[in-house]
Amino acid sequence: MNPPAQPPAPISAPFGLLLPGTPQYAMLQVQVQREMLAVCPEPTHETKSILSIPTHAAPIDLAQEISIGEALMKNLGPRVDPSVIQRTVRLKFLKVWIFWRSFRLHDLPQEIINNIFRLVVWSTGHPIEGVRQRLWLTWVCRSWRALAIGDATLWNAIWFRDPPPYERSLEWFRRAGSARIDIRLNERDPQWGQNEDQHKFTAEQMSDLLDKLFVKLPQIRMLVVIVDNWPPAITVLRKLQAAGNSDIPINIERIEIHRVGKPYVWLGPGFESDGHRDPPILNGGQTRLLNHLCLAGVHIDWNDTPLQNLTVLDLRCMPMEAVPTLARFREILLECPMLNRLALDGSGPQPIGKPVDHVPIDLVHLKALILGSFSLPYACFVVSQFNAPHLLDLTLMALNNDDYIPLIRLLTPKFKAVRLLTLYSVQVEITPQGRIEVMRWFQSMPDLAYARIAQLRPSILKLLCEDPARYRGVLGTDTRSGHILCPKLKTLEIQALPYQVIVDFCRRRRIMGVPITKIYLNSPWSSSLDRNAVRALHSVAPVYVAPVGTNTMEENELLDR
Repeated sequence: MNPPAQPPAPISAPFGLLLPGTPQYAMLQVQVQREMLAVCPEPTHETKSILSIPTHAAPIDLAQEISIGEALMKNLGPRVDPSVIQRTVRLKFLKVWIFWRSFRLHDLPQEIINNIFRLVVWSTGHPIEGVRQRLWLTWVCRSWRALAIGDATLWNAIWFRDPPPYERSLEWFRRAGSARIDIRLNERDPQWGQNEDQHKFTAEQMSDLLDKLFVKLPQIRMLVVIVDNWPPAITVLRKLQAAGNSDIPINIERIEIHRVGKPYVWLGPGFESDGHRDPPILNGGQTRLLNHLCLAGVHIDWNDTPLQNLTVLDLRCMPMEAVPTLARFREILLECPMLNRLALDGSGPQPIGKPVDHVPIDLVHLKALILGSFSLPYACFVVSQFNAPHLLDLTLMALNNDDYIPLIRLLTPKFKAVRLLTLYSVQVEITPQGRIEVMRWFQSMPDLAYARIAQLRPSILKLLCEDPARYRGVLGTDTRSGHILCPKLKTLEIQALPYQVIVDFCRRRRIMGVPITKIYLNSPWSSSLDRNAVRALHSVAPVYVAPVGTNTMEENELLDR
């Protein structure tokens, strides 16, 4: 679900393609809601039991009229008359408005109302929207405000988006009471120019804030910290270590610490010879409940930090001196048998100087694997460390400094159950042998149904339109895909590709009898497309804007099967 749209131009102004899933459609929905509420009188004690319908609403069958409008939009696509879309949006909001004006909400038991409030707050698709929903609930009336403020579980997910001294966030921290607490702290400086010395958020500021938060440290369930440079990042790790060493109970289940400044830089301001070179032990060793670990641009004492029973391990942008040794990395994998997501982006085990015979570790519960920012030899080295026979979601990204055909060859027999494939800036040379290797890889994934694509050579996509039967002698005897590679591929999510390439690909797949049924455009790239590009994409498949910060419906369905 996308965050609420900003107020658009007046409704009489041209909106472009007003189709469900587009930013223009979301803007129209908000505009219709505001216009209709603006002409409706506020309910009073005398009229609250009387359903007053807006004077412009004729006595019609709303459900039938809405159904007719939605059918026209679905069948005609971009050719539908804008007046049909506007009328359907108005009728849909009118139906909701009538229902809520006639529903006797306050006759419900308090616990039912509390559950409704929780669904409103926690059903949003983005943290910004969750913040707004909680505020709106407290603004309706005194009764709703008392109910909302009295429910600690509405306030225990705190995203520090307000500026220091964080009055709003700390008030929510107080309202959370004794409930388990999820904290997200994003102190990236949008004006920062990558000069480590110029960043405004200091270690002292981070220390002061953590002192206020750690009075409830045993209640903290999730801690996500995003900063630009070393001093505040090191402070978080040191504070956690000191608390753990002081025997303060640490029950954190999810930790993410992101240093998003210069990647791989080990030395720098805040990382001098004052002890910062000695990596801290995460939580002072209190990691019994930890199941989700993400470290980006920072590192810990891998040997002395217990890491067991993780379900998510996400390592990014670390110099080779700071990553775990191969032996320790394999030990972590063995001690996390339920691992279902492994992300290695510019980080992984330390390479060894000579080949060593070892048995790949079977990660039988691994569903998602992300590999990125690796040289070709190192990527092959990492992939050789494990098997994942039930892998569903594979991502390859920023593999663009060599011809990665040898990696493709290594992946082919390993991950045959993949349903979702992401290819972002992956370089493979479509030589005669390269063509065979890529087609053999596609042939090994007959269940592939969802592809995310960005900055990919058109020649790679075109291979999905080839007939594997023409290469039977070199592709092998696997006939599960018949004359079509990846016959279940139905959904594309695209960005940074010429739209003509996608249109041509979709037309070819339709001729082959396996049409693409939905196209998602990545935001904000979708806003850069002109009207002709969007119309051309609509001509081959329904087009939607991909949700921000959450999966699409199709992704969830493929991962949950």
